[in-house]
Amino acid sequence: MTRKLTIWLLLTSVSLTQCERVEYYPDNPITNVITRVLAHKGGGGSFGEGNSLEACVYGLERLEGIECDIQISEDNELWLSHSSDVPACGGFSGKCFAGMASKSIIEIDSCLGPQYNFARLETIFAYMATYYPDKFISLDVKAWTPCELNDINVSRKMNQLAAQIINLTNEYDMQGNVMVESETGDFLYYIKTHTDFIETYLTTLGDFELGAARALDAGFSGISYQFDPGKNLVREQVDLLHRKGLRIQLWTIYDSQALEEAYALGVDFIQTDDL
Repeated sequence: MTRKLTIWLLLTSVSLTQCERVEYYPDNPITNVITRVLAHKGGGGSFGEGNSLEACVYGLERLEGIECDIQISEDNELWLSHSSDVPACGGFSGKCFAGMASKSIIEIDSCLGPQYNFARLETIFAYMATYYPDKFISLDVKAWTPCELNDINVSRKMNQLAAQIINLTNEYDMQGNVMVESETGDFLYYIKTHTDFIETYLTTLGDFELGAARALDAGFSGISYQFDPGKNLVREQVDLLHRKGLRIQLWTIYDSQALEEAYALGVDFIQTDDL
């Protein structure tokens, strides 16, 4: 038996075992799946940490959409940033986005120089609505505990973040083009129960079956799955998701070989740094 065949049989065996629980859910097939590729952090690895207007413009010019990480300020504006922390600079002490007003974020951005370029999500939405109204954006909202808020206020702040996403989507007529991914089910559930034009993806770090089952239980649109080329996902698992009515985003693809492998799986969205 060849090595490739041995690996394929092992992956297939594992996938069938993992999918047993998901099989109990009723079928609700998604047909005519189109795989779309999104620029990770707006512009892939082309602009340092990405998540800037410059990165998003670059990504939107080249691919079918972008993925961005977002944070919320003290005055409830949404900003692009992978980290929940705003660095210290000059006379400004470092704080969390959620504990800092937008005016202060702008001042720190100017102090930090060209290394940082914080952008409002509204700016990205306005640009997309004007130049790329048919492209997609996936908003990654990570589970965080802002340094100035207690546990009760975290939930309230995340609901405010969700409400702002809904408001911006309506304001810029981007219904059907916005997706939200998060590990925090309560946050996704708020969006799901307050609108039907934003897709919700439960972030799943490695347990495919558990993530799929949780998404089905909650009625989310699908899962956002950390992809490990050649190891943790096969076509049968993706087909099962689609048969049960779930979509899937894969993250993060760093080279063309992995991109080809991910594309062959027939997933809905691929997030890549390799533009």
